[in-house]
Amino acid sequence: MTRPVSQKTEDALRAAMMRLLEGTSVHTDGRLTVANLAREAGVSRATANRATAVLAEFRAAEARFRSGSVAGLKERIRELEAELRTARGGEMAELRATIKTLAQQIQILALEGEEQSRLISVLEEQIARGDPKVLPFRPPSQGGT
Repeated sequence: MTRPVSQKTEDALRAAMMRLLEGTSVHTDGRLTVANLAREAGVSRATANRATAVLAEFRAAEARFRSGSVAGLKERIRELEAELRTARGGEMAELRATIKTLAQQIQILALEGEEQSRLISVLEEQIARGDPKVLPFRPPSQGGT
């Protein structure tokens, strides 16, 4: 018959079990296995196997965690998808506002361009008629003369 483990060992195993279930393992990769439980508690696998009450608790908690984790993960996925939709909606509204502002600026620039073209045409007509109030622009000569 196997000898039961000490209270100190049981306490170490329970503390290790809590760390594994909470995802805060210190000495292992965090997988929910008896080997990791023993390693996390700093005891041998044989010692962990003798702690039958703790192992029963661990296996029950592991089963609850695994069955609950699927539902929990699905719920978390739904939450993240909702957050993503909200973020995308905000980004889309911001992009629409930016597009509207840019379209207005383009329209203003197009109107200004048309006005400048109209003024150029008027000035060209005045130059062609020899209007004394309008003188053609002559760039300075190259070479100093």
